[in-house]
Amino acid sequence: MHLIRPLLLPALLVLALSGCASIGLPNANPSLGKEAREALHLAHTLRDNGRLQAAHAVYARMDERGQLDGSYLLEYASVASAVRPAQEALALYQRAQLALASDSSRLPNEQRLALCNGTGRARLALGQATQAERDFRCALEASPNDATALNGLGVAMNLQGQNDQARQQFELALQNAPGYSPALNNLALSWLANGDSSRAIGLLNGARGQGDISLQLNLALAYVISGHDDTAKRVLLDNLEEEYATRILDGFRAARERIQGGAPLASELLAASQQPLSLKEQD
Repeated sequence: MHLIRPLLLPALLVLALSGCASIGLPNANPSLGKEAREALHLAHTLRDNGRLQAAHAVYARMDERGQLDGSYLLEYASVASAVRPAQEALALYQRAQLALASDSSRLPNEQRLALCNGTGRARLALGQATQAERDFRCALEASPNDATALNGLGVAMNLQGQNDQARQQFELALQNAPGYSPALNNLALSWLANGDSSRAIGLLNGARGQGDISLQLNLALAYVISGHDDTAKRVLLDNLEEEYATRILDGFRAARERIQGGAPLASELLAASQQPLSLKEQD
């Protein structure tokens, strides 16, 4: 059974911003004037403290003043990818590539990894699976064991109907980064959409102690699909207030009823799995 595209995207796109602090190499960074250095320091401080919207605003002002180039433009793109629409982030990554090197294979591996992973994530968000696959393969040429790239490649393959190959990439990501939540979620959801709820439950139960609520939400979903509503509620109550947990559980039950009535399994899993992720972001 082919997975519906957005089913796997939330797990990929909720990745924490990473790699931004070290993508500029000392000899490759453009020189900056005093005002630009101070602005860049502020942007780094805001970014490193998780204030990404504010960091983006500083980078944007620097860009308007023509103060960003090369590796600093790549930093800007990486921050923008977390707070701005994918099309905007993709345009910044493309500008960064042109500023650094017309051919990404000529970049140092660290910059190539950041550029190709970022471009791949943006293309996935835009539904450009074939191009995203190319980007993640580019990232893996720079770092063959990078979990983000392996996970992204798995999603890109899944979008193209290559489900067995996609699961292999998720498993490789977990071999290189045990407990990596995006790959765990993607692998479990792929088993669930394939009708193998017991395998999905086993995988997610094994990661229950990680404290990642998205893993627990998907575990509860798997329990409901397999008819174990009471167990699903106990999982939800581990971290959620009862009223909130009941709302999520009701949504999962409604999805199960529609599936039993003949609705497509993957489409219903999509709706069910996206709802709690959306609710979580409002907490």
